[in-house]
This record gives sequence, structure tokens and C-alpha cells, in this order.
Amino acid sequence: MLKKKFVIAGLLALPLAAALTGCDVGELAQDRLDESTTRSAATSEQAVKEGILPGWVPAGGTAVELIQRNTGSERIFVMDYDGELPKKSCIPVKTTGAPSAEELAAAYASDERVKRMDPEEISTTRTLDAEWWPEETQSRTTDLCGRFWVSQSGGKLYAFAPDAIGTVEKIQQEREANS
Repeated sequence: MLKKKFVIAGLLALPLAAALTGCDVGELAQDRLDESTTRSAATSEQAVKEGILPGWVPAGGTAVELIQRNTGSERIFVMDYDGELPKKSCIPVKTTGAPSAEELAAAYASDERVKRMDPEEISTTRTLDAEWWPEETQSRTTDLCGRFWVSQSGGKLYAFAPDAIGTVEKIQQEREANS
């Protein structure tokens, strides 16, 4: 009998604590898609070794900054790097900023994370943002390195890995509901 009282008291305490702190109990039980994590590394070699960046990223990069979606596969990263991209891992796009369906299919097929997905299920919309990410970067894409859209400008390498269309749509709905 005493055990039941503690269980009941515990169940009543959660909503009371939430009410006193201003939390919405419904929000506690809800997964948020629009959350991300920031990671950094001194060098590209360190970032690849620690799993921050994919294996295709060339050695010699410094000041690595990455933001990754917590609930999906979207990533954006930048690093100081003025060298060439690895020809084995990166496919130049014919039209800057507008990879064709064939180019996307070939690049995505080479990436373990998305190779089983239909390329048409992968969004081209970026939902992550950072102060170091120039607004028009995606439209300057010159290469596809696996699932990453890559460009270089001013001694920096920028890369964007998109998420599934369904995830992007849910993030956009979540943002609209919270605005």
C-alpha cells in the first residue's frame, strides 16, 4: 500500500513541477527535429579521425567548424583549405550550383549513409545555418563528394549534406508552429 502512495505521489509531482517551472508537459514528450550540434577541430585530419567529417575530406585543412542535425543527416561545415578536392571521391558538376539528377544519383550512390535511398527522396533545401556560412554558398556548388555539395571560396572549403525530404518538411512545419 505504501508503494502505491509513492507511485501516485510521483505521478502527481511531474505535472506540478512542470507547472511551477513554466514547462509544457506535452513539449517534454515531443521530439524536436529542429535541433543541431556544433563541433570543431583544429585540423581536417583530426576531424576525420574523430568522425566529425567524412573520409573524403582532404588533409591540410584547418579551423574546422561543423553543424549537424541531431535527428537527421544534414550537415554544413567549413574549413580553411585552398587545395584540390580528391578526384577519387568528388564529382565535378557541369552546372555550378545545380547538380543534375544523374550527378546526384552517382554521388549519392557512393555514400554509405544515403546509397540505399532514392535520390528523389533527398532534399536540396538547407535548413541549418551558421554565421560562418555565406547565404549563397549552396548555389556555388562545384563538386559532389558523396552526399556533400562542395564549393571553395576565399581559401575556405564549404560543404552541405542535405537531409531527407520528409525530415526537411517536418522541420519547416515545426518552425512554422513555433513562430
